[in-house]
Amino acid sequence: MIFTLVLVAIGVLLFLVIGYNIVLQYKQKQQADQRIAISRQKVIISESEDLLLNSARLPYSKEIMVVLHKRIMHALEEIKKIDPEVKGLNERISASQNQLAQLQNRGIESPAQLRMPDSDAEALQMLKVIKRLRGVIRSEHARGRIATPIFVSEDRRLELMTLKVNIENTIKRAVESQAIRQWGTARQLLNKAISIVSNLSDRDEYLEQRLAYMHQMNDEMSDKLKKVQTKQKEEKAKELKEKDELDMLFQPKKKW
Repeated sequence: MIFTLVLVAIGVLLFLVIGYNIVLQYKQKQQADQRIAISRQKVIISESEDLLLNSARLPYSKEIMVVLHKRIMHALEEIKKIDPEVKGLNERISASQNQLAQLQNRGIESPAQLRMPDSDAEALQMLKVIKRLRGVIRSEHARGRIATPIFVSEDRRLELMTLKVNIENTIKRAVESQAIRQWGTARQLLNKAISIVSNLSDRDEYLEQRLAYMHQMNDEMSDKLKKVQTKQKEEKAKELKEKDELDMLFQPKKKW
């Protein structure tokens, strides 16, 4: 009888130990999943804040600013759902709500003019930021957080921003190619850029000016090439004439 009770006690104890381990593993997995979920939201917050910092470099519209601030708010609210006890979370949410309210209460503003990059490195950085912005608004639109007309308008504005930076780089490279007399490369660069801009139906004043400037560069380069070719022909003709004169002078005299 005692032996049976001991076996039953051992069985119950094993059952409790196994049950405890199962519950412990479940809790550990739950906590790990929570940490991963919170980490993802923190990445979203960090990325959005980084993009907001670049608003000093690129002309963000009010709509883009609102999207980024709302993205931060959504991420903070998700963290609160996962773990309401995160230190300083409520204060952070309150501050974010105030920033968003102030931004939304501002009137309609026209974005500032795009400041063109001073170097290839700066141009590359600007293009990376624009690409990230387009990815963010595409993602937010897919989640239903941006109205389709706003998404279409802002995505096109960012696309044209990318084009403007690339056009400036093209002009710079064309000028550098002309300086080292690589006329073919310069002409190829300009003609490609002219073709792209000419086919745009929504060119703004800036693109109109750059299109006119590229046409002017092309015309000036054509004039330079004509002058160079004319000078080369004249020099070649002069050389041939001098050669003929020398041949006449030193050719054997005929015997009569």
